Amino acid sequence: MIEGMLDIFGTRLTLAFAAIALLYLLWSTAPIWWSMQRVFRRDDIKQRGTFVFTVVALSYGATILLGVLLVALLGLPSLVLQPAHLAWSWVTVPGTWLLLCLPSAKFWLVALSHLTLTWWITHTLAAHWQMLRARMLPASRGLT
Repeated sequence: MIEGMLDIFGTRLTLAFAAIALLYLLWSTAPIWWSMQRVFRRDDIKQRGTFVFTVVALSYGATILLGVLLVALLGLPSLVLQPAHLAWSWVTVPGTWLLLCLPSAKFWLVALSHLTLTWWITHTLAAHWQMLRARMLPASRGLT
């Protein structure tokens, strides 16, 4: 399979595809490996699996929520400002040049916010994990 890709795309393009795939893998799994390295670096975090699961769920949920909000808010000008004749829109509607930048802006905002949210949620949850765990313990004792 790799030989076929090398024949079709060449060495440089195949390595570029592999590097992009590796970066995407690291970006998309950032909540998992970031929270795991935090757990293994600190000894005071108990219930490590629950911590990792909580960070992963909050990070992916917050990223999806922020992504939906960004797409909705940044897509709003295209509904309001975009005229029926797109060919003349740069002349008729001020600020239409912004509409041309929105697709890449959405991508970079979501990509950077995913990493920022992952870092912030892990940092905040690790700082308050002992208190949250203490509040969870009385409820879990009643179930057993």
